[in-house]
Amino acid sequence: MSERDHIPEPVHEARLATLLREEAARASDGILPPPLEELQSRGISRRRRPWLVGAAALAAAAVIGAVVWANLPSTDGQVGPAGEFVPPADGPIADTFEVPTFDWDESGGDGALVAGALAFTDAGCPLLVFGESATPLFFPNATGVTYDNGVRGVVDAQGRVYATEGQPMEYAGGWAEPMTGELAQAWDSLCADTPARDAVYVNDIAAIDPLAESPEVPGDLPTVPTTREEAGWFDVPTYAFDPDGPREDALIEGTVEFTDEGCPVVETDGVRTGLIFPNAEGFQAPGTDDPRLVYSVFGDGSSAAMAQEGEPVSWGGGGGPADDERWTSVCQESPVDAVFIVQDTPFD
Repeated sequence: MSERDHIPEPVHEARLATLLREEAARASDGILPPPLEELQSRGISRRRRPWLVGAAALAAAAVIGAVVWANLPSTDGQVGPAGEFVPPADGPIADTFEVPTFDWDESGGDGALVAGALAFTDAGCPLLVFGESATPLFFPNATGVTYDNGVRGVVDAQGRVYATEGQPMEYAGGWAEPMTGELAQAWDSLCADTPARDAVYVNDIAAIDPLAESPEVPGDLPTVPTTREEAGWFDVPTYAFDPDGPREDALIEGTVEFTDEGCPVVETDGVRTGLIFPNAEGFQAPGTDDPRLVYSVFGDGSSAAMAQEGEPVSWGGGGGPADDERWTSVCQESPVDAVFIVQDTPFD
């Protein structure tokens, strides 16, 4: 899993994270969010939704949550045979449920900031609500809990609370863009009815002691992840990249443009060439006139911007005919004179 460091984080999200931390610190001497870590870079602007979590609302909720949690006595649960949390019989937890999770030994991990509010899909799969987006959320060694007033939350194996529905939180962690490997398998096994492209994961200790009373019932929250299309991703011609496969020694140079279909092309001396990138997706920030881009993801989880609208490129690879199926299957309304299969990476 890797973090993207080439898209700048919106300034308002950084201010929000700082505000949350300051307000929670004022409310309680004993309950503090984890340290403010380096912000994970994301630049996806998204369409406004009725459940937009604004800075003022989150800050107010952070104060309330910190005060409530600071004044509730702890209740002790037990760890079950599979490492899951088993709540005490006399506590406010009415039921537990399985959530996508992963093993973590409370040491090390990525240092990005995971900040936002907790929501759930109808099936009980956690989501991180930040700005106008909802992204699948993974906590380590986690169990879902339902309190006796119907509010859901996520706890660790000791019953310490990561967050409850609508509760702001701030943890160290990282982003999986796109979601692959064990995280994708864990999500699909429990949450296949709400597919998603990306994921957020926490590698930090749960901040709150077990609750002795049910948390406050939240307002409306999203119940599905932001879709790939809503997030600004679109199909481009691509192929599965083999880093150990044979490579041709041709070179493509020129300025990248995109057709109306979103297909990247380079035109040189009157010859229009379609570009086919490895393991690629197109991206444009929704609702903006920002340049379109092509991103590629490689076998080690690293990713890179391979092309940007209006910018020059220089890549190695090999040529191909205009009717190459990898091009025509996506770019049916974008005829070209030839295609170029990029067999190069920024890491070579």
